Amino acid sequence: MLKKMNKIVLSIFLISLIFGCKQERETTKSETDLQQKKTQIQKQIDSLNKILSEIDTKLNSNKEQEFPKITAFKIRKKSFTHYLEIQGNIDTDGNVTVVPEVMGVVKKVYKNEGSKVKKGEVIMVLDDAVIRNQISEVQTQYDLAKTTYERQKRLWNQKIGSEMAYLQAKTKKESLQRKLNTLYTQLKKFKLRAPISGVVDDIMIKEGEMAAPQRPAIRLINLNKVYMQADVSEKYLTNIKKGTLAKIYFPELNKKIHAKVNYVGNFIHPNNRTFKIRINLSNNTGELKPNLTGNIQIKVFEAKEAIVLPLSYIQQDQKGENFVFVLKPYDEKKQVYKVQKQHIKIGKVYKNNIMINSGLNEGDYIAGILGRGLTEGDLVKISISQEDENQQNTEASNN
Repeated sequence: MLKKMNKIVLSIFLISLIFGCKQERETTKSETDLQQKKTQIQKQIDSLNKILSEIDTKLNSNKEQEFPKITAFKIRKKSFTHYLEIQGNIDTDGNVTVVPEVMGVVKKVYKNEGSKVKKGEVIMVLDDAVIRNQISEVQTQYDLAKTTYERQKRLWNQKIGSEMAYLQAKTKKESLQRKLNTLYTQLKKFKLRAPISGVVDDIMIKEGEMAAPQRPAIRLINLNKVYMQADVSEKYLTNIKKGTLAKIYFPELNKKIHAKVNYVGNFIHPNNRTFKIRINLSNNTGELKPNLTGNIQIKVFEAKEAIVLPLSYIQQDQKGENFVFVLKPYDEKKQVYKVQKQHIKIGKVYKNNIMINSGLNEGDYIAGILGRGLTEGDLVKISISQEDENQQNTEASNN
């Protein structure tokens, strides 16, 4: 029985051993296959990664780098003119007030307000009855004295009569003649005549009213020739001379006039340190009235060729020095520019433009208003400014 049991156990052991060895051989064979498959798949992955890497490299090399685009201004030399702008008033030498030289009641007014008159024409007559009576009386005395003188002269020529009687008659006649002439001169003063040709602007005394030397009677205006006068600061004394060009604009009339300075004052007012100028103007239409104000522009500086920039393009650093950002070519093929800080020396300023004395050259590109956000060394692309386009179009049309 024991032997039989040992045989059974031994059989089971042998079967188990055979089965275990077989299973071990199968497991070893499966791991080898998997390892081979893994190795094969890894090679495929490496190959695909290499291909992807090559594709990325090609894509990156073909892709253009993005740069910010800003507005630029190309420098071209042009003329720069600086004007002095002041305000002046219209005046005229033909603004005359007629004042009577004698006292009398207004007898007759021959002209109305708005009437045109010529120089010497009678406008108003005062009552001259008293002076005419005096003239009539003196005229009678003069006629008698003249007759007496002529008789005494004939007698004296014949050596008849006394010399004293002859001299007395002569003196009396001459005295009455002078008195008569004086009365006739006074008689003329009872007629108020136009001292200039022009228009009756105002009649200040009516018929029947008393006129007197201290009371103006008539105002005459001649607006054919007027002039603009203004006060100018003494610092422009060397810039403004007789013949200096000037432009005048009258806002109320919406009218512009080109003229020249006709007179420069020789006196500087101590209170405001100014001197007067005068510009004669033609006024055939009569639009320019006395005391009308106008804006005067006088050319005080001009440069035929200068570098001129908009004032808004100029910046200042912490030291207070003026500079602009100049755009230098960096990659001509891709039209990329590099930002460079350029210090400049500025000159005269007129309105929104400023003249650059040094630091820039014709043909340079500078950053516009949006360039205030740049820093030195930035890479940018540019588009031409509107001012530059307008300038190019103007030059093209002139050519």
